[in-house]
Parts: sequence; C-alpha cells; structure tokens
Amino acid sequence: MCFSLNAQGPISDTIYLDDQQIDEIIKYGARDSSYYDVTSKKAYLFGGAYVETLTSKLTAGAIILDFEGHEVEASYIMNSDSIAVEFPVFVESGETMTCKRMRMNTETQKVYIEVLQIKQDELFFTMGEAKRYPSDQIHLKKGVLTTCDQVEPHYHFLLSKGVVVPEKRIVAGPMNLWISGIPTPIGLPFAFIPQQKERTIGLLFPEFVPASPYGFGIQNLGYFIPINESIQTSFYGNLYSRGSWGLRNELDYAKRYGYNGRVGIGFQQFNNGFPTYSKNNKFTVTWSHNKQQKSNPFWNFNANVNFISDNTAKNNPDPINPDYFTNSFNSDINLTRLFPGKPVTMGAKISMRQNSLAQNMALVSPILNVNVTRIFPFKLLIPLPKTEIARAIQRIGLTYNLETQNKGTFGDSLISPLNFTGIGQSFFNGINQGVGVQTTLGLFQNAVKITPTLNYGNKINFQQIEKSYDITSNNTVIDTLRKGAMANELNFSANATTVIYSYYRFIGKNRPILRHLMTPSIGYRYVPKLNQLISANVGANQSTITYSPFERSIYAVGNTQAASFLTFGVNNSLELKKKSEKDTLTGFRKTRIIDQFSINGNMDFLKDSMNLSDLSMNLRISPFKWMNFVANGSYSLYGWNDSTGTAIGTYAWNTNQGLGRFLSVGLNTTFTITSKKSNAIIEQKKEEIQQQWNADYTYFALHPEQAIYFDIPWKINVAHVYSIVANTNKTLSNPDPWTSIQTLALSGDLTFTKRWNLSGNVNFDARTQKITNMNLALNRNMHCWALSFFWTPIGGNKSFLLSIRNTSSLFRDAKIELRKPPAFF
Repeated sequence: MCFSLNAQGPISDTIYLDDQQIDEIIKYGARDSSYYDVTSKKAYLFGGAYVETLTSKLTAGAIILDFEGHEVEASYIMNSDSIAVEFPVFVESGETMTCKRMRMNTETQKVYIEVLQIKQDELFFTMGEAKRYPSDQIHLKKGVLTTCDQVEPHYHFLLSKGVVVPEKRIVAGPMNLWISGIPTPIGLPFAFIPQQKERTIGLLFPEFVPASPYGFGIQNLGYFIPINESIQTSFYGNLYSRGSWGLRNELDYAKRYGYNGRVGIGFQQFNNGFPTYSKNNKFTVTWSHNKQQKSNPFWNFNANVNFISDNTAKNNPDPINPDYFTNSFNSDINLTRLFPGKPVTMGAKISMRQNSLAQNMALVSPILNVNVTRIFPFKLLIPLPKTEIARAIQRIGLTYNLETQNKGTFGDSLISPLNFTGIGQSFFNGINQGVGVQTTLGLFQNAVKITPTLNYGNKINFQQIEKSYDITSNNTVIDTLRKGAMANELNFSANATTVIYSYYRFIGKNRPILRHLMTPSIGYRYVPKLNQLISANVGANQSTITYSPFERSIYAVGNTQAASFLTFGVNNSLELKKKSEKDTLTGFRKTRIIDQFSINGNMDFLKDSMNLSDLSMNLRISPFKWMNFVANGSYSLYGWNDSTGTAIGTYAWNTNQGLGRFLSVGLNTTFTITSKKSNAIIEQKKEEIQQQWNADYTYFALHPEQAIYFDIPWKINVAHVYSIVANTNKTLSNPDPWTSIQTLALSGDLTFTKRWNLSGNVNFDARTQKITNMNLALNRNMHCWALSFFWTPIGGNKSFLLSIRNTSSLFRDAKIELRKPPAFF
C-alpha cells in the first residue's frame, strides 16, 4: 500500500503531486461531507469516504488525510441505530482487507491496523492488532484463521501471533482449533501456510491409518516438485508398523490446446509380520493420456493403462479399499489416423486384460487395422437411374477391413519370476481381412425394404493344433504347430422389413388414440461349407473325434458346416395419445404403454431334426419416469421328456403338451419412490452430472437416482430380479423341473434435517433367505466441514470409516479418519 501526500492550497477532488517523480494521482471524496483545514493541513471526509490511487483504493465511513504529517487515518462510523457501519476496506492487486481502524504513514510506509480482515482465495484471516511494514509484511496479534465465510465462523484457528507475507506465506505461532465458539484440545505449536499462486516445491501432508492388517500406518507422505509450466511430479511414501512399505511417483504433463496426461509408477512390499512372516512385492503402472481434437483432427492418440503385477486389488494396505471387489483391470493404448477426403481409417492398438478370478492376463501387442468405409463404385456409371433395379445397382456399396494382431493369454504366475519364455510361447498371431457388398431395394413404392448382403473373408493363422492319442494316459494330447495356413469364408443374406402403423380411436372426452407400431422382418442366410474338419481316432479309448486345426488360433475359422437359415421376427410398440390442456404446444399428451415387445427366431433347413429354433421374446415397459420393467424369455415349441426334461424332435401339440414351454424367463423391475419435486431435481442433476468430464462422475451419470443430494428430503430405489430356467437334464440329485433365482436390492437416503443425511443399500437373496451385502452411510453437512460415517456390516468387505474433513481445497488434508475400529466395536 503506497500513498504520497504533498498538497498545498485549497482542497480539490484531484491532487497532482509535485514530488521529484510523479508516479501516482490521488483522488478522494465523500458522499456526505468533506472539508479542508488550512491551519492543520488536514482533509476530513465523512460518509462514503474514498481515496484512490492508480493501483489501490481505500473506502471507509471516515477518512482523515494529514498532508503535513504524511498520514492517512480511516475508521468506521455509527448509523442512526448506533450500529457500526462502513468499515475501512482496502483493495490492492486483487487482495481485499477489512478492518475497524487503520493509520498509515506514507513516508515510512508503516501501517497500524485494528481488527484486520483479509481474504485470499478461500482463506479468511482476521487479526486483532496488526502492523504493516514497508516490506508489505504484516505482524499480528490475536489472529483468527478460517475458510468459513460466515460472520460467526463454524470453526476457526486461534493464533497468538503471526506474520503474513502477501502472496508468499503465513507463519503463525501456537494455534488452537475452535469449533462453534468452543475451544478443543487440538492444536499446533506452529503453522506454515504457503500463499504463492505459482507452484512451488513442498511437502504433501500424509494420511494416518490407526489400524489395518499391516499395523499402524502413514499413507501418501509426499513431496511435490514443479519442473516447468508443463510438467510437475510428486513422490509418495507409505510405511506401516509391521514392516510393509511402498513408494509411488506420479508425473503430470500438459500442453495447452494439445494434450494432457498422468504417469504413475509404484512399488509396494507387504510384510505380514510375526508369526507368519512373508513378503509380497507388487508393482503398479498407470498412465492416462488425452489428446485434444483441435490440435490435429486427423491424428488421435489416447492411453488408459492400469497394470497391477499381482493381478488383484485385494492386496492393498488401505482398509477402506474401493476396488476390493474389482476383478478385472484393463489397459489400452490407441493410435488412429484419418485421411481427409478419403474413406480410409488406419489404427494401431496395444491392450491388456487382467482377470483375478481366472488368474490370467491377455496381452494384445499390437493390433493393426485398416478400414475402408462404404464406397459406391456404380454411382458414377448410373447417374440418373429410372427404375428400381437401376437404383439398387447404383446403391451397391463396398467395404473392406484388414486386421492383424499378436495376442497371448498366460497365467499371472509367470509375471513375478519374469518367465519371458513361457509368456512368449503363449502368443498367437494372424491376419484377417474381409470384403462386404450390400445394396437396398425398395418394393411397393418403398413400403418394403430388401437388403441383400454378400460377405467374403480371408484368414491367415500362423499357428495350428494337432491332436494325437496318448496311450499312457488314455487321453487326447494337443500340440501347437508353428506353421501358417489360410482359410476362406463366405456367406450370403437377404432381409426384408416394413413398418405397419395402426390407429385405434376411442370414444371419450379427451378423444384418445392408440397407435400400434409393428415392424415385421423376414430374412434368409446361406453359409456354404468351405473348410473341412479333421476326423481322427485320438479320443479316449481311441474313439473318433472331429476337430478344426484352427480351434486355438488367433482367428477362429467358420464355414465348417453348411447352413441355410430362414430368420423371422416382429417388433411392436404401443402409444396412447389423448387431448390435454397442459400441453400448449401440440394439445396432446403421449403415454408409452409398451416401449418394445419383440419375438425372434429362425428355421434351419439343413438340420436333421428340430429345425425350428427357440423363440426369443423381449418386453420393455416404462409407464412412468420412476419405473422400468424388462422381461425376456426363451420359448420352445417342441415337446419334452417328463422324466429327464430333455427336448424331443416332435412339436408339443402332437404329444398333448400344449403349445410348448418356456425354457427361461427373466423379470427385472426397478423404480424410484420419491416426491414429484425430487424427481425433477434428479433429472436436473442428471443433466449437470453428464456435463462433467471427470471419471468420478461416471457412475452417477448412469445411476443419478443413487447420488445423494441434501435438497431431496427422501428417496427409495427398489430393484427386483427374478429368473427361472427349465431343468433340461434332470437327475436323481437334481429332480426339480425349474431353477429359480430371486434377488431384491433396496437402496435409498433420508435427509431428516437440513444438514443430516442417512443412506444405505441392502441386497437380499430370496432363495437362500440371506442378506448378501449391506452398507450404511451417515453424512453431516456442516457448511465448511463434513462428517461421514460408513459401515459395511455384511459382505466380503466388512469395513468401518468415521471421517471428519474440511470441505475447502486449501485444508483438504486437514481431516480425521478412524478406520477398522478395535475389536470391541
């Protein structure tokens, strides 16, 4: 803060300085009154007083300018109700200070301040007494530090003394935490709070874990290093009392309008401790890279790598492990090239799929592909077709796809000893290419659309299998042969479809109209036999088995059996439209009665018996925004053996078994129970969540009804799943004709006060009459603090967490967490 006072003569609104270097203009005034005392050379400003320079501004209820003593004094005034108003406010370089009184010497640049209030970003700092020195440092006594913006903050740190270096740091002596005006035993002997806007080297506060399977621990004790404007890195360490430890490095990089990403590399060693002492090492590699489309619209590169060396998320020192039930880990690196003005796309991909249940890893390194989108070679030959046949020829489109890949699937036990020989022997590779030809033909003035398609494929595999008989074990031995072979595939299909609209008018005041939309389709598919199978006496007891040499190749080969199918299906939807005065746009309100009801099946002409397939049925109904019902089933028209349940090659009506039977039925009902106003809030929040780019919002974008909002009093989500499957292979140990599965999931939350919210979910298996999983959460929104209680009493991940944390990003590490309570809980 800098004022230069040197005025002679009568008072004026603007004073020009006649110092040796005139670098500022002081402008002052007042709303109520102002006068200048010639004798004392002082200017008095009352009511809305202000003093401005080129870089700062001071406002107050009363301001006194002492031109001879080179001082500025500002204070508040009392209104007609004897209430202090118009406190001095000083603004400079985006920093705002509010106080009761202030006195500044413009020559020495020293400032005395009484009850100073400073706001920097999220921080509110109140000082009982303060002095500001020419170096801009502020020395204070009896300070109050908080991030709460209330007049009476919900919490604050009481400081005995401190020093503020603007835009650099705040250093405080002994400080004590007060909550709602009550002192607590929590405090610090000193505090150092960085205030730099630019990034700087510094420590990252750790998390304390009072109890875990590895003992007492310290998590994420880190050190931050900004390398330059585009790169920054952080080092983290974990240490537990039983000897477990870990190190992790995370590197963030970004280029404006180009790309951004993060690379993480970690190592952890788990020690179980006495008496079952053992060591387990774990390596982790993460990498996320995103390229902005604007940087180059024809090239695209992105990566999402999540590699875990031990192939499981359960080995984690964190007792509250959010990935405890995660069994698969995916890693992908993609590179795509577009060619402007040409129907060609090229790409390369490296991917890994880890599965902890199967205890294996699948590595594809790499996949190379070339795709040619549909081109119309006859479009220029027939520019103006006059007949439907000519238009069908003009619409003939060609597509081409080429893919080559190198893929290996191996057990995760080969990773720790780095058995590269075993990993390399698991890789298979090959080339797959195909050409498609398709056109569209319209009949009966385009009422019926016919789409014929011809597909040709060529597959080259560089590995085959050969089966032989082992007389010792009386079993089949499979050998992998490292030699290449080529196979061809060909199929033809034609589909015809149309749309039928039916309207049914009803008598009534609102003149309801029922619209039935039916989309029938019929098609034919033919697959010739081009690839022969091998028959050999290599089975048990040298029995004859038939196999394809490409069973384990990278590209499975078809066309080993001829097929001639007639496919059929029909899809239906029902919608009711009736007159409504609430709809001011169309005057009608539409209600979907049936969203979808479809039946599909096929007839195989080349089968010896049971040519008709099972009928697949699907039904979806959403009569309300808060309810969804989905049903699916498989229906067979053939009869069955009552004693075994197996199907027979005769239709059911010929064996006096009616029209057939359902082989499987699945019913899924989900609905949300809440008020109409709350439903509208959920829809609004859903739109807001979908605009978030952060991956943390993905789940709630798909399930907005499960997000917790304090402005929704209550809501309940109910999901019921019921499925039955016919027993087609009855035995003495399993004589039941049906196998049923029924589960009920109940979740919801209740906001019983403005700040308290209770939520939870329960999964119930009706067949076993047991709760399979349950968790409860209690949340308290305390404006600037948040209290959370999480409890999972039932399930494979029983856990407990009590958390008190600050909602400000400045004090995000200021939290207390109690995990995995003592046994008496």
